[in-house]
Amino acid sequence: MKRTLVILLLTGTLWTGQSFAKQVATKPPEKLLGTWKEVSGPSGVKVESEGGGVKLSFLCKQDGPCQDVIIGKYGGKPYKDAGSATWESSFRKTGDGTMQEDGYASGKLSSKVTWQLSTDGKTLTRTIHYIDPPGSKVPTEVYERNGGPVSKGDAFIGFWKRDWNKSDPFVLTYTSNGDGLTFTDPRGVDHDRNCDGNDHPESTFGQDALYSCSFPDDRTYELTSKRNGKVVSTMSRKISEDGKKMV
Repeated sequence: MKRTLVILLLTGTLWTGQSFAKQVATKPPEKLLGTWKEVSGPSGVKVESEGGGVKLSFLCKQDGPCQDVIIGKYGGKPYKDAGSATWESSFRKTGDGTMQEDGYASGKLSSKVTWQLSTDGKTLTRTIHYIDPPGSKVPTEVYERNGGPVSKGDAFIGFWKRDWNKSDPFVLTYTSNGDGLTFTDPRGVDHDRNCDGNDHPESTFGQDALYSCSFPDDRTYELTSKRNGKVVSTMSRKISEDGKKMV
């Protein structure tokens, strides 16, 4: 999934990355360093009836596909995410207009999310508690009902559009760390990166987790994550020539 972010503040030691044939630049490029806030990207949520159960879709484009899709039933049993080989989620209604979502990474509880509907059923708020690794932040995401199906028996059914002004921002921070990089994720968790293109342990995600990263040029950061020796995700961040946007 691509996210578009804007630079808020440059910080750390500035360094201009260079790339040469058959060599890898290991120091972070100057344009990457700083704090970035998401300003656009797929962010919708869809809740639909599906075969006697429910289909929950996340990171949906407006009138387009969704990145994560989970089909199951309310009741607390984890179901696999069609968009991730290692992620499962369970959903359990806890009251009138409230629901508990638990997320599991490789079978281990990773997050708890509280869903809360407004009394008129037009606004949905998701409050995220990070469990493993624990985060210093408890962000909220606010959505407005945006068409889709309706159900008298399930008030969550419908399409939900994220309200960027009312939601907590998705923020990333990159700082120079000697010859390496320190990345602070939206949970407030720091990750030290050695971006030499080789596999390194990712201590915040357990003994079976590895990462590799590199800077192909002075505006690009690439990251690969592995579990049990298998690639589970790849990411590429590209900075605009004026250094103000990252996608």
